[in-house]
Amino acid sequence: MFPRQSSEIAALDSGEIIDYEPVSLPQLEHEILTLSRRLDASIDVIKHLWEERYRTERELIHARALAVMKSTRPTVMEKRAEADLATLELRRVHDDAKATLHAAEELQRALRARLSGMQTLTRSIPAAIGAQ
Repeated sequence: MFPRQSSEIAALDSGEIIDYEPVSLPQLEHEILTLSRRLDASIDVIKHLWEERYRTERELIHARALAVMKSTRPTVMEKRAEADLATLELRRVHDDAKATLHAAEELQRALRARLSGMQTLTRSIPAAIGAQ
C-alpha cells in the first residue's frame, strides 16, 4: 500500500548519510531500562573515581611537601622546582585519575541525555498513534 521508505537519513549536524531503523515501543522500553541500570551502576563507579582522584592528590601533595623540605637548594623557587621534578610521576598519576573521572562524568551526562530523549519518545509515540 505504502512505498517502502529508505532507512538512510542525513544527520542534521554533519549532513552525513546514516542508517536509521525505527524502533518499537518495547524496544524503547528495553533501552530505557538498560540505560537506567547503567546510570544506577555509574553512581558507585563515579564515587570510587572521586575517591581515587582525592587519594592521588593527597599522595602528590604529601610527596611534594617532603621533597621541598628535603631540598638543599638555596631559594624557595629552586626548592619548589626540584620538588616538582621529583614528583612528576605522581602528578601524572593524579592527572590520569582526574581525566578518568571527568570522562566517566561526561559519559554519565550523555547517558542521562539519551535516557531523557528516549523517555520523551515513549511519551510521544502513543500520542502520535492516537492522532492517526
